[in-house]
Amino acid sequence: MPVNKKKIITFLFILILLSLLLGGLVYFLFQKKTNPDPKESSYDSRSEVYWQRLQNRPEVLQGPGYPSDLRDFLETLRGKESYLWEGDRDKTYAFLLETYSDERGHVLYAVYVAFMNWKEKTQEVETRDDLSSYEKLTAVNRLSEEIFPLVLRQLLFPKHPTKPPVWLLSFLEDYIQKNPYSYSRERKRIFLKKKAELYQKEKWEIQSWESPMFFRQVVDLIYARELLEMSEEERTSYRSAKQEELKVDFWN
Repeated sequence: MPVNKKKIITFLFILILLSLLLGGLVYFLFQKKTNPDPKESSYDSRSEVYWQRLQNRPEVLQGPGYPSDLRDFLETLRGKESYLWEGDRDKTYAFLLETYSDERGHVLYAVYVAFMNWKEKTQEVETRDDLSSYEKLTAVNRLSEEIFPLVLRQLLFPKHPTKPPVWLLSFLEDYIQKNPYSYSRERKRIFLKKKAELYQKEKWEIQSWESPMFFRQVVDLIYARELLEMSEEERTSYRSAKQEELKVDFWN
């Protein structure tokens, strides 16, 4: 009996198509499982409704009866859960409902679950060896933006003048690590540009919070090649001159 080549080709084509569709489905499910939306794990069955409500009215946490220092409150609660209740989330939930018998207990529990989710994901980022300190800072900042609405983010991570210098130093280290053969002139230009971007209108206040070691570290990074060729005495004089030069160039 002769074989119908057309039918065989059609059958093989259908098999290949089904294989591709199945492979795509498996890939999609795998990606969804391994790369979940950070917000999806920011609630459990007891907090989901309240967490969703908070997306539209996070300012409720600034109302009467709520902790004045929300970050400190959550950190203290985390300590109790870890050491006093041996990681039992049910006891944390019961404690909040007993302490705050109205809606506040439910709201605070929803925030706590999201905060612990952020903590867990932050720890995963910070233990990665393939990221520079600046990349870690950027990733952690992105996580906070993905998980918390703006008002809640401002309550948990308020601006402080010590933060920009840390970001700036990490940025410079990252740039030099990725551009080891760059010249000091280019490093200085990149540094001053990033400093202007980070300090903006608060530059006077931020400057007053700069660590005494901050500019020495900056000079050592920018002029590493030049310093390598100097004696210790020459380095001391050179560092002082370059520190003053950087300060003058920034303010001018």
